[in-house]
Parts: sequence; C-alpha cells; structure tokens
Amino acid sequence: MKYIISFLFIFFFFGCSKDDSAGSRVFVPEDLTVFSLTSIRGETVNTPAGDAGSPTGVNIIHIEGTVDSQSGLDLTGLKVRVRVLGENGTLLGTNEDVCTPAEIAPGGSCTFSTTVVLEGPDYKTSQSIEITPGCDQGTGTLRLIPVTWPDS
Repeated sequence: MKYIISFLFIFFFFGCSKDDSAGSRVFVPEDLTVFSLTSIRGETVNTPAGDAGSPTGVNIIHIEGTVDSQSGLDLTGLKVRVRVLGENGTLLGTNEDVCTPAEIAPGGSCTFSTTVVLEGPDYKTSQSIEITPGCDQGTGTLRLIPVTWPDS
C-alpha cells in the first residue's frame, strides 16, 4: 500500500509541476519580443525648397520586423516604439507605429514597418536602435540593436 501511495505522490508531484506558460492568463513582458528584423535602411531625402531657397535634406531610418508572442493571451493594440540613439545614448529620433495585424491570438506574431525622422543629424551618426513592442495588455521586452553604416 505504501508503494502505491509513494507512486501516486511522485506521479502527481511531477504531473502537476509542469511549467506551461502558454496557458498563462497574466501578461509577462518577456512573452512579447521583437523576433526578427527584416530591414534597417537609412537615407537622406531632399525636400523641395519652396519659398526658402535651396532644398534641404531630411535624414530618415526605415525599420521593418516581426513581433512574436509566447503569451497565452489574446493580445490587442499591438505596436512598436522605436528610438534611434547616437553617441553616448543621445536621442536622435523616435516614432511609434501600429503592427499588422494589431490583434493576435495566443502564440501569434505580427509585423511592423516604421520610419523615424531624425531632426538634424545625418542618419549615419546613429549607433543603436531601441525597439520596444507593446500592446493594450502591457509593454514587452526592449531590444537594442547596434547599427553600423557602410561608408559611401
């Protein structure tokens, strides 16, 4: 009899202690991450001069990627916040955009495409890009991407 009770205790102890985060009903920041980046491009776009005289150049950075959820929750209002940083973490530009689709089922993913306009500096002065996914349920895990630009 004691062997049966010992076996049942061990069976229930290991059977009930499984960590299954896919069934979690609580938002955990680590469950919402930037899974992959498909593109980071910088460019200088010339704007028309208008009445001011000579045309001016605006520096922009395009970023595209995928946000992945390991949460057991339906997530709504998915978005990314992007910050472009220069030397010593100086903020050069920021933007926030909605992901497609903006709502995903548990374990789903979405894509994003955003453009950050840099006020003044050349895009090549940027040294890193912070991307933070978010949704109506909470803020996900920040991802810091160092960038280096080819000389031209």
